[in-house]
Amino acid sequence: MGENVRRPADKFRDDNLKLRLALRAAPLGIWDWNLETDEMNYSPRARSICGFSPDEPITIDKVRAVTHPDDLPRTSEQARMALDPELKNNNPFEYRLVRKDTGEVRWVLAFGEVAFQRIGETVKAVRYLGTIQDITARKIAENAAREAELRQRLAIDAAKMAVWELDVPTDRLMVSAELNSMFGLPAEACPTAAELRLLLAKGDLERIMEIRSRAAATDDPFFEAEFRCRYPDGSLRWRLLRAEVQTSPGGEPQRIIGVLMDIDERKRADEQKHLLLREVHHRVKNSLSVIQALATQTFGRGAADPDALKSFLGRLAALAKATDLAVAQQGEPFSISELIKSVTEPYRAPTRFEIQGNDVHLPARLNVPLALVFNELCTNAAKFGALSNATGTVTIRWVTTDSGLEINWHEEGGPPVPPKLDQNFGLRLMLDVLPVEFGSVEIDPRPSGIWVRVIAKGSLTTGPVHGAVAGMTSE
Repeated sequence: MGENVRRPADKFRDDNLKLRLALRAAPLGIWDWNLETDEMNYSPRARSICGFSPDEPITIDKVRAVTHPDDLPRTSEQARMALDPELKNNNPFEYRLVRKDTGEVRWVLAFGEVAFQRIGETVKAVRYLGTIQDITARKIAENAAREAELRQRLAIDAAKMAVWELDVPTDRLMVSAELNSMFGLPAEACPTAAELRLLLAKGDLERIMEIRSRAAATDDPFFEAEFRCRYPDGSLRWRLLRAEVQTSPGGEPQRIIGVLMDIDERKRADEQKHLLLREVHHRVKNSLSVIQALATQTFGRGAADPDALKSFLGRLAALAKATDLAVAQQGEPFSISELIKSVTEPYRAPTRFEIQGNDVHLPARLNVPLALVFNELCTNAAKFGALSNATGTVTIRWVTTDSGLEINWHEEGGPPVPPKLDQNFGLRLMLDVLPVEFGSVEIDPRPSGIWVRVIAKGSLTTGPVHGAVAGMTSE
C-alpha cells in the first residue's frame, strides 16, 4: 500500500513541471518584486521581452524607464492600486514598452498579484509577483481590423449604402438604422423582410426574383437589381440591390448578404438627360425636315442641278440617321457597325457590300462626322464608282490600332478611276473639314477602284464580332 502514497516532494515536482510547461507554451515571462529589499527578479523570457541583458541587475527605475512615457502614469496608478491593502487590485493591464536594447515599441499584457503581511494592526505589501507577455502581433491585428472597419464604415456612409443580411430558411432580416433610412423608416424601426417587400413598387419584387432565379440557374451566387421603394409620404425612390447567396452543402439557399445603395439622384439625372436628348432630337429632326423642304422648293423644278440637289438631300438624310443613332444610344458611345449599317442601307443590293470588323464603340462626338464621311463615300460610289454599275462591290473592314480605329473602304469592279480626283465639295469635306473632328482620311484612287483609309481617334470599347454585320452582303 505504501507504493501508492504520493510524497509531497513528488507532487511539488509535478506541479513545478506543469508550471514550466504552461509558461513555455504561453510564452510568458515572470517578474518578482521584493518590496522589502526593493530587489527585482526577471525570468529570461521577461528580460527578452523588455530588452534587458541576461545578467544585468533590474531595478524599478529601469522598469519605469522601458515603459512608454504615455503609458507610465497608467501603469504607476495600476501598481498603486495593487499595493493598496484596501483595494488589492489585480486586474490585468495592457501597455507599451520601449525595448532597452533596440528602442522598439512593443505591446505587452501584464498580470500581477501582491502578497500582503499583517504585522500587528498593520497590513503591508511585501511582494509583487506577476507575468508579462508580448501581445504586439495581436494588437497590430486588432488595430488593422478597427481601421478596416472604420474605412468600411466611411465608405458605406459616403456611398449611401446599407449592409443587410437575410436568413433564408426563417426569412429573418438583419435590420440596421442605415437600412431603415433607405426605406424612409425611423432609425429604431424593426421591420420584417415581408414588411419591406410591401414597400417595393408594383412589379419590382417580381423583377428582382426573376433576376435572382436567372443567376441561380447559372450557378452564379451574385446578382444585382434596381428597384423603387415607396416612402411613407408616397414618393418613390430608386435603390440598387447587390447581393451574394450562400448555400448549404446540398445547394439550398441559406443566407443572402448584400448592400443597398441610394441611386435616386443618378436615376433622376438620367431621366432628365434622356428627356433633354429626346427634345433635342425632336428639334433637330424638325430642323432637318424644314431644310429639306426649303431646298426642294428653292432648287427644285430645274432651278438647280438635280444631281447636286439629290446629293445635298442625301447628306441631310445621313445627318438624320446619325442623329437617330445618337439618341438611341442616349449620348453614350455608339457602335461603328450600327452606324455603317444605317448609312449604307439605301445603297445595299445583293452581293454588293462586304462589311467586317469587331463591334467597336466610339465616343458620341464622332457620330455625325463619320456618318457624313460614309454618306459621301456611298454617294460617290453610286455616281462614279463601284455602285454605279451592276457588278461593282464595296468592302468595309475596320481594326483597332495604337492610333485608334482604322477603317478601310475598298471599291472594285466599277468604272476605271482617274489618277487624279476632282476637288469637289464632297472630297474637300472628307479630306479637310471632317477629319478635324475625328482624325484623318486618306484616299488612294487606284485604277481598280478607290481605296480609302479613315483613322478615328478616341476612347474605344471593343467587343465580339457583330453578328448582324460581320460578313454581311445584303438583306
